[in-house]
Amino acid sequence: MASYLLKRILWMMPLLLGISLISFFIMHLAPGDITTSEASFNPKASEESRQKLRALYNLDKPVIVQYGLWVKRLAKLDFGTSFASHQRPVFWQTTDKDGNVTLGMIQEALPITLLINVLSLLLIIGIALPLGVISALKQNQWPDRGITMFVFLGFAIPGFWLALMLMYWTGVQHSWLPISGLESMGHENLTWPAQIWDTLQHLVLPVFISAITGLAGISLFVRNGMLDVLHQDYITTARAKGLNENKIIYGHALRNALLPLITIFGLSIPGLIGGSVIAESIFAIPGMGKLFYDAVLMRDFPVIMGILTIGAILTMLGNLLADVSYAWADPRVRRGAM
Repeated sequence: MASYLLKRILWMMPLLLGISLISFFIMHLAPGDITTSEASFNPKASEESRQKLRALYNLDKPVIVQYGLWVKRLAKLDFGTSFASHQRPVFWQTTDKDGNVTLGMIQEALPITLLINVLSLLLIIGIALPLGVISALKQNQWPDRGITMFVFLGFAIPGFWLALMLMYWTGVQHSWLPISGLESMGHENLTWPAQIWDTLQHLVLPVFISAITGLAGISLFVRNGMLDVLHQDYITTARAKGLNENKIIYGHALRNALLPLITIFGLSIPGLIGGSVIAESIFAIPGMGKLFYDAVLMRDFPVIMGILTIGAILTMLGNLLADVSYAWADPRVRRGAM
């Protein structure tokens, strides 16, 4: 098993290099760059000033040279500095000679995205697993039909449309929930219990929107997995031996039905970090999704490459974690890996 893990980790290095190379070249195929967007805000900007700006950001060099400079910085775990006027570091904080600390853009956005997506994942697991089990045990009965209808609605309703409808209904019509940001005005003047309550109110809609599609998908996977397992011979044998039905369902059937979900949860790790562009943009939440969306609009290449690289690393780690978890859960896979 150890040699298998070592081979997989070593193989990640050239794979990451290939992903970053393709992403870098595709990104530069898009028309325009940061000087285009900045010139659009200043109609009096001359061509000479634009060329000086391109030289400042090394955009006047060939793409392969730009990529080499980026890889050289990456080898030192430096994702560079944003092209935007604030000139903030992309990944981690820096300290100038006067001792002033400047937070990295990803460092600032990442905790917000993690909070929303971890809460969303917990909501999905807490609701989808029971729904999937009930739907399988009550196959073709009214609970199964009701849950199946909910699943199809979850898949069919566009997330952005549902977010706008909920914002209008809960925020504009009834003023039940805040519809923008993570804090209300004057948040810093509240007592700490009131601050926590204020933040929780702001999180309700983004967490729900982030969870709704995954909730539908996971419950369907659990249902189908349970139906497959419940018809296996070892379940019939366990019932013939007189085992308690709850032990059969939750001790044998559910554990084996969840094996395919290990891969899904492993590959959901990049989503936890990458954030939701739709939810974060609609609710004006300064997370990773909105940061990536704004960087694409501005052609802020260092920020785009920083987020894409982190996403690629997490995808590979998630895939590896899924394989290891699968081997841990299924002895047959573990014996094959060893």
